[in-house]
Amino acid sequence: MSIFSFFNRKPRIDRPKVIMTLLVRDEVDIIEQHLLYHAGMDIDGFIVTDNRSVDGTRDILEKYRKNGLILELIDEPSANYNQAAWVHRMIELARDKYGADYCINSDADEFWYTRNRSLRNELAASRFNRIDCPSYMMLPTSGGEFWTATDCVRRRAPKKFGLSGNNNFLFGKPTQKVIHRTQGYLMIKMGNHGVEMIDDVHEISRTIWIYHYSIRGKEQFKRKILQGGAAIEANKASSRKEASHWRYFYRGHDEGLIDLDQEYYRVIGMDKLTELRRAGCVVTDTTMKDIFSESRGFLPIHQPDL
Repeated sequence: MSIFSFFNRKPRIDRPKVIMTLLVRDEVDIIEQHLLYHAGMDIDGFIVTDNRSVDGTRDILEKYRKNGLILELIDEPSANYNQAAWVHRMIELARDKYGADYCINSDADEFWYTRNRSLRNELAASRFNRIDCPSYMMLPTSGGEFWTATDCVRRRAPKKFGLSGNNNFLFGKPTQKVIHRTQGYLMIKMGNHGVEMIDDVHEISRTIWIYHYSIRGKEQFKRKILQGGAAIEANKASSRKEASHWRYFYRGHDEGLIDLDQEYYRVIGMDKLTELRRAGCVVTDTTMKDIFSESRGFLPIHQPDL
């Protein structure tokens, strides 16, 4: 926390209205679990943008729009991937139409966790308008539901493991995602890793973090790379640094330089896991597995009021 942030802390909001924005494409294997889990963590509602889903995701979204959990469902047909602009549109809706005090801008594969099982209560205690939350990658299981995974990447893999470079999006330094107040909001940044505020008073959270299930199996990995790579390449206005791993795999596959089946096993560090655990890069974390197991697979601990 900077000196500026400490001396310019904001008044607490007793019962903040918290809305989660969600940008999705073909997430049928995880989207329902995501919605119900976060409803059980005291999210007041969702604003969702569906970008060209064809795998059944849209049917699930319509189900939760009809029962009121999804406040707004936006159809985004563009093949020109423009995440920041689409998320910005949802944040403005959350603020101006639904009276959100805080926005949590998420992807379908990100599960926001706090020990007291209430994101709203954690935010009610905050005196900051931007909260940076650590995000930890979960390695895929060899079989079974995504939430049964217990291998969690907590530290960057040293160079000696050969996992550095463009394919190191599982074993790189853990990133952060932001929760922010809507008052003073200006613009979200690519990937929801940062936000522009009129008066940026921020902290790094010690009580909220994210379990990120970016890769959930080989076929999902290949589909995500090909879809995401094509979409980001279509956006000619995007920076070359944006989604660099998508570009690397997509271009390599397109040019016949890499085999995505082989890359999958390399990316997840399959032949190095024992050493990575010994080095403290990968730790066993059963938090999400325990939550999903005790709630019968994916239902929240307490049902939301729909």
